[in-house]
Amino acid sequence: MATLPSFISWVGHGAASLAQPAVFTGARSHLFGFRADTGAMQALVDSQLNPVGGTSVSYRVLAGFSMISFMTIEHCTSQIDTIGWEPGRECALWVPLLETDHRHGTMRIVFWTPYIFIDYTIGLLTGREVWGWPKVDARIAVPGDAAPSPGPNFVCTTTVFDTLSAQTQARTCALLTVAGPSPGPAASAAVQWSSGRDAVRAILGAVLTGVERELVDALINGPVIPTVQMKQFRDSLDPGLACFQAVVDSPAQLTGFSGGGLLHASDYRLEIATCASHRIVQDLLGTSPSPGQTTVPIDFAAWVAMDFKALPGPVVVSRT
Repeated sequence: MATLPSFISWVGHGAASLAQPAVFTGARSHLFGFRADTGAMQALVDSQLNPVGGTSVSYRVLAGFSMISFMTIEHCTSQIDTIGWEPGRECALWVPLLETDHRHGTMRIVFWTPYIFIDYTIGLLTGREVWGWPKVDARIAVPGDAAPSPGPNFVCTTTVFDTLSAQTQARTCALLTVAGPSPGPAASAAVQWSSGRDAVRAILGAVLTGVERELVDALINGPVIPTVQMKQFRDSLDPGLACFQAVVDSPAQLTGFSGGGLLHASDYRLEIATCASHRIVQDLLGTSPSPGQTTVPIDFAAWVAMDFKALPGPVVVSRT
């Protein structure tokens, strides 16, 4: 492997993309699982990840199930770049995959986020530039927010385009809403899990039914939760080319666990606004969206309170 040049730091000159590991404390995440279409999700994987893997690494959708998460973080900072900290929120859609490394004959379970939204600059830029997370700016509201608030709902509001045309003006809309019962999940929701292992086992049991047991055990027993992202940068001369393109590991290490447990899934529903710029319904459900919005029942709901680190991750496979 070629020797890489030293990174030229912008700290003190307006830096917003910071060095990993990223440290997150006081995080509270709500997870909502729903039935999805395996074929549609595999088509998305085949268009986004597998072209990069080529004949070396391939990805296969594990189950007809996806999740949406809403996470509020009290304290976000870099372990390396001493600048300061800020709070933040993120909303993401998750797909569980089986990664097969044909070079070494190994397999593992990983998670991939084809859509992710964030409301703080440092997290957005660091996530995109270091690991390749496809983060975009959004406003994220959760139950309990001061007025004006979404009441009992979780809401991700971002910029959308109703049609893909040079004449289409952008608009801001509530793209993703998880509507729930009033007054919403309380901060003092019943604690059912006493460790991160308990939480991961329960979530995997709901999401990965029928998956090979040894793969699930390996994921539960591992020190980190593996996620993969496609990291790429467009060429400055030819817009149709990438000057860098790779699948990158983005491992998350649990460093603290404050509790977690199940919520009544039938109390919730996912509402996806219809627009051409975010083909979530087609990508995950494999159907045409309904006029205005598509409503999806929730089959699994949970909350987790934790601290974690986003660790440095190796390049799984690269085409440049």
